[in-house]
Amino acid sequence: MSDELIELEEGEIMPARKRPQEGDLDITPMIDITFLLLIFFIVTSNLQQQTAAQMPQAKHGTTVSSLDSAVITMTASEAEGRAVVYLADGINPEARAESNDLNRQEEEITEYVERSFAGTIESGVPKRHLLIKADGKVPYGEVERVALAATRSGVVDSVERLYLGVQEKQ
Repeated sequence: MSDELIELEEGEIMPARKRPQEGDLDITPMIDITFLLLIFFIVTSNLQQQTAAQMPQAKHGTTVSSLDSAVITMTASEAEGRAVVYLADGINPEARAESNDLNRQEEEITEYVERSFAGTIESGVPKRHLLIKADGKVPYGEVERVALAATRSGVVDSVERLYLGVQEKQ
């Protein structure tokens, strides 16, 4: 690259244009576009947390902290009258309880509640409440079956309250 001067027609002198070296890319416009897209998605995103199960709306009730509660989530199954049970807050395939054998599923629920109240899972803090979040399409008989399985364990005396999750009225 030279800084030679090029003479124009009427005696004007203009420096020769420098060609950028290979590999020198100006990425400033790309960074600008990235930040604009980031701002766009932040502004247009819905920051309200969506619940995993479509629970019925509450008429009366109080809020319950899921931090000191063992949470069981239930969603409607394609099989008539059956529910899919997740031993966690929300729909997590890894926390799904056995669905083919009801007796085995109830044993898993009992073990989960016992471990939660002993403080041997998740945060290591013993839980005090049991919270069952059930989709509005889950039959009450299934909710009752899961509640009975959860309270069958030896920790029934340490369960302060059993809560059924519902959605707050908007």
